[in-house]
Amino acid sequence: MSDNARWVPASPLESSIHYPGFQPCTKVLPKGLVHKKGHLSLPCDILFEQDLEVPMRDGVRLYADVYRPPNAKLGTVPTVLAFSPFGKQGGPNRYNFDRREWRCGVPRKIVSGLEVFEGPDPAYWCLHGYAIVCVDMRGTWNSDGNAVFPCADQGKDGYDTVEWIASQKWSNKRVTMSGNSFLGATQWFVGAEQPPHLTCLAPWEGFNDMYNDQVRRGGNYSCSVNSQYLWSIRVLFFINFVEEIIETTQQTPHWNSYWQSRQANLKNIQVPLYVVASWTNPLHTRGTLKGFIEASSKEKWLRVHNSHEWPDLYDHKNVESLRCFYDHYMKDVINDWIFTPTVRLSVLGSNGQDIVNRPETSYPLIRQKPFQLFLNNDTMSLDRSAPQQSAKLSYPATDGSAVFAYSIPSKMEFIGPSKLRLFLEAEGSNDMDIFITLEKYNCSGKLQRSTVIDVGWLADDPRHERQELMERNQRDPNFCGSYFNAGPTGQLRVSHRALDENLSTEFQPVYTHEEEQLLEAQEIVPADVEIWPYGWSFEEGDVLRLQVSGFNSHPHLRPTDPRPISRNEGSHILHSGAATASYLLLPLTTS
Repeated sequence: MSDNARWVPASPLESSIHYPGFQPCTKVLPKGLVHKKGHLSLPCDILFEQDLEVPMRDGVRLYADVYRPPNAKLGTVPTVLAFSPFGKQGGPNRYNFDRREWRCGVPRKIVSGLEVFEGPDPAYWCLHGYAIVCVDMRGTWNSDGNAVFPCADQGKDGYDTVEWIASQKWSNKRVTMSGNSFLGATQWFVGAEQPPHLTCLAPWEGFNDMYNDQVRRGGNYSCSVNSQYLWSIRVLFFINFVEEIIETTQQTPHWNSYWQSRQANLKNIQVPLYVVASWTNPLHTRGTLKGFIEASSKEKWLRVHNSHEWPDLYDHKNVESLRCFYDHYMKDVINDWIFTPTVRLSVLGSNGQDIVNRPETSYPLIRQKPFQLFLNNDTMSLDRSAPQQSAKLSYPATDGSAVFAYSIPSKMEFIGPSKLRLFLEAEGSNDMDIFITLEKYNCSGKLQRSTVIDVGWLADDPRHERQELMERNQRDPNFCGSYFNAGPTGQLRVSHRALDENLSTEFQPVYTHEEEQLLEAQEIVPADVEIWPYGWSFEEGDVLRLQVSGFNSHPHLRPTDPRPISRNEGSHILHSGAATASYLLLPLTTS
């Protein structure tokens, strides 16, 4: 499997304290059982079948755990598949999740502890008549083969798993999938394979393009490469090998068949979709929204929330919303799902004053208009008109930046992707790695961040918990830094600036990544930088700040992860005005 993939051994299975061992068995988990201390007791009896063999078309065997209602009639049970690399009995990710501050906003008392990391809770779904099938992906834990990141091959395994589920005597032959992040990403690839018994999908915050969403964003060697690889060899456990993503990314910097196989064929997806995204996810925002836009499904819904993928997944009102969707398609229940707005958006305001679940008829919004701001190198401002005179400024390529500001004249709202057109020159190098951040400040000069994880949710003293987070983060910005978000980002390796004109839109450049266009000495080139989608509002007097830099000020890295190698040397020179009028293009939402 996986052409051109490189393989390395990872943590051996026998070294994991989190692997319960290969224990095929069938038993009933009784109502009232507390599976993990501090978690919900089971609300009903659950028939638990452990380590069932799931055959793949090439002879590989995957292993599944099945949770289902014990007294359901044969042929009546719909199934939710959690296709995961994290370990169907929890694994180290859930162990580390338990050790994180405030459990990343997911209190123990809202889940039973049976759920796989980032997956559905069997206690809830079995209570409502569903089976949950948790499968260890190829090469992970005791499943055969070599482990890979989301790709077309995983889609084929998902196809075979869906059809195996549909063949079980208890199944009503309708299968869906659930989960976010890796569990969401795989759904795009399984949907593209069109298994006959796949009834609908719910990809909640999952990328679908390894190159552009994860490891080579804008052609840059992204921080997440190191994070992804180290995560795979430290957190997952295998009987064979795991895909070596760092060397692969270094050796294959341009688009080829390898990366093509790791980009889901979204147009192949035809089943009904319930897609969930957030503006603030550093890994999944672009891909999730792209999946909603490009999937061929005639029936599809989008919800963009204002929090984090984990608390959003387990929030009771969202679980109920998902069940309404599933009931409609998996059980033919006559409910009000079809009256759900096609699009529900959150708009991030100031000081936590967000709009949540605002109904819309489309995404991207039909009523968005281009709002153009020109960079002025003389005043370091963003202006509505292009400067008549050309000007240039420079900063150190490795650790320097330039900041431009625009004072908001009246209430404004921007929803969707943005684009930064820069006229650039490299001094001392033949390439440039450019990083972009947009941030909002109030009229007093205070940065306006969104709090994406509510540590007070369901706490005995919510105000105290929230205050403790704020105070500790103010003393040490690295403390729970991922619990906050300051705005959208973009990045580009300038040698990868060539655009796919057929796929690029007014607001969103799409790069070919087919070859490098290195810079000559004193050459000035135009380059469009993709800024990931975001939805936020500004009040009169707020200030929008644009930072252009040679370093990533928002890396998705753990403190111990190695930093990626940059091509930045010497100085970056930015040009503005006249024939080199650099500008920022924002999606202004009109009423």
